[in-house]
Amino acid sequence: MTPRTFRYHSSVDGTKPLLLDVCFRPSRRKLPLIVVMHGYGGDRSPVRPDVVRLAGKGLFAIAPDMRGRGASGGRWDSGALDVMDIYDAVQFCLRRFADQIDASNLNVMGYSGGGGNTFACFVRFPDLFRVAASFFGIPDYAAFYRLKGRPDCNRVMGETLGGPPHRLPAVYAARNATRAARNNHQTRLHIFWDEAETACPGSMDEDFVRAAHRNCIAHRSRKRDRIRWHHGYTTDWPELIKAEDIFVPEILQRRVPEPRLPRAGKLVVPGYVVTRQFQIWVQPSGRRELLGQSGVAEVNYKLDGVSAEFQIQSITQNHEARIIHTPC
Repeated sequence: MTPRTFRYHSSVDGTKPLLLDVCFRPSRRKLPLIVVMHGYGGDRSPVRPDVVRLAGKGLFAIAPDMRGRGASGGRWDSGALDVMDIYDAVQFCLRRFADQIDASNLNVMGYSGGGGNTFACFVRFPDLFRVAASFFGIPDYAAFYRLKGRPDCNRVMGETLGGPPHRLPAVYAARNATRAARNNHQTRLHIFWDEAETACPGSMDEDFVRAAHRNCIAHRSRKRDRIRWHHGYTTDWPELIKAEDIFVPEILQRRVPEPRLPRAGKLVVPGYVVTRQFQIWVQPSGRRELLGQSGVAEVNYKLDGVSAEFQIQSITQNHEARIIHTPC
């Protein structure tokens, strides 16, 4: 099987072209979909072997280039609208390959920065993915910056976001999935890291597991273990492929129920949250061009058939929330 490349565009700001690789067995129908996300500073080429291998295991595998990375257009924004591009990639595939994809069995995984994208997908799209797998990811970009595991990434974050966390707390708050970890109690999230991890220190993963409280499964490897989750791609560390023995059967055998948002609840909105029935976006007051890129809100919601009620409990100072109700 050879991946095919497709172009799509952002549903938020129209950024194009956004590119993704697609690989699946053409003779199969209603396949589970899995998104495979590349690392913080890379593009989709290092995960192409993963896409081919996962397609061989019976999945509809896709790998987008983040905006501003690889061959995709636009400006990369380190965990803001580039995460929404993952959502748009899934929606593009559901439209383009309706017969090949089981729309009720969507999943996501990623390495390093892609693991960070996986955390973001978990909290921002709480009723989209059944199974998620984050490999040594970044759940909180401010914590990542302060821990200084990758000085080169700190430099890029500063350039991309306009400065460090102490100068731009609202910008980094929109990139903190840990605070929003309880948005999702239905997606099964597997978190892989090694105890010797320094690039993306495992303390961030531990913080997320504590914050999520349930439905997150920690897989921390230790020096005595035969298989370890070293930082890199499967082409660097082939033993990482063994992790697929843990979560791919869950996907293929549909062991995890299709996620559904509770009829009432509270959501922490780091920049934005998109569900099947509504979207909540945060932005600096009057700054539409910064939609979803700064600020965090806490919102209570109640769904009642075709109607919905929303109550903003808190929001970053000098920010506003935009709520879009899209009843199913």
